[in-house]
Amino acid sequence: MYGEIRITAINKRKPRKAYEGVYLKCLVIGASGLVGRELASRLAANDETAVTFLSNPIEIKGAEAHRLDLANPGSATELIGSFKPEIVFHLAANPSVDWHEREQAAAYAVNVACAIAISRKTREIGAKLAYLSSAFVFPGFGKFYSEEDIPAPVNFYGATKAAAESAVRANPNHVIVRTDQIYGPHKAGQKKSFVVSTLEKLSQGKKAEVCRDWMNCPTYYGDLAAVLMHLASSEKTGTYHAAGPDFIDRYDWALRIAAAFGKDASLVAGIESATLDLPAKRPNVRLSCGKLMQETGIRMKGVDEGLVEMMRHV
Repeated sequence: MYGEIRITAINKRKPRKAYEGVYLKCLVIGASGLVGRELASRLAANDETAVTFLSNPIEIKGAEAHRLDLANPGSATELIGSFKPEIVFHLAANPSVDWHEREQAAAYAVNVACAIAISRKTREIGAKLAYLSSAFVFPGFGKFYSEEDIPAPVNFYGATKAAAESAVRANPNHVIVRTDQIYGPHKAGQKKSFVVSTLEKLSQGKKAEVCRDWMNCPTYYGDLAAVLMHLASSEKTGTYHAAGPDFIDRYDWALRIAAAFGKDASLVAGIESATLDLPAKRPNVRLSCGKLMQETGIRMKGVDEGLVEMMRHV
C-alpha cells in the first residue's frame, strides 16, 4: 500500500482549483532527492502537500509522506486517486545512467510504465502534471538544443526519459522541464552531486580524477525548484529547458569548485572517459534556455554564482 509510513499530519485546508490564488494541493513524487526535497519544502510552507520516497525516509514540516515504489505503477495511481492533487510533480528516477544500461527491463518499468500510469491518472482527475526530464534525450552534436529539436538519445537512460515525455504529453495539462547536472548541498541519503563528491576528495587531500571530455550545463538545485514551482502553478504548458548557462567540461568545473571552496587545485586530474569503460555513453548536450527566460524572466545561475550560493548552505 502507498501509505506505509506517515510522517506528519497533512494540513487541513480547503482545496481549490489551480490558478485561482495562492493555495494549491500538490503531490511531489521523488521528494527525497535534491530538487524534490527543496521543492516540497517550499510547497509545504503554503500549500497542502504530500510527498513520496523509496528508500530514504523524509520528514518535511507540513507534508504527508508515503513510501512509493515506482516499479509498481498501481501504487502511484492509487495514491494520486486518494490524495486528489491539483498538481503532481513527477521527479523520481534512478540517478545512475549506467544502471539504466545494465537493467533495461527495470529501467523501463520505473521510468516509462509508471509515467504512462501517472499521466493517465492525472488526466482522469484533472490534475496538472509536471515532469522532470533530462538533456540526455539529445545526442549532443555541438549545437544549442531548443525545445523544438527532436530527441535522439544515445543511451537507454535518455531513451526512457524521451518515452516518458511522450507519455506525459497524453495529459494535455502538463509541463516537461529538461535539465542537466543538478548540484547543491547534500543531505543524508541523497546521491552526491559532482560538486559534493569532488569537494569530499579535495577536502581529504585525495586526487579528484574527472573527465575532460564530459561537458555539461551545471544547474543549481534551488533555481530548478523555483522553475518547477513557477511553471506548474501557472497556466503554462509544454516543454521548457531549465539549466545553467555555462557549458563546461568536468575538469574546468572541478577547478572552479576548488577555487570557490579554497581547496588545492593541484589535486584535480583530468582523464578521458574511455579509460573508465562505462556501459553508457554520455552525450555532451548544450541546452538553450531562451524560451524560459523570454516567457518567465527567470535567470538560471552560472557555475561561479551557484557555488557561492552553495557555500552559504554547507
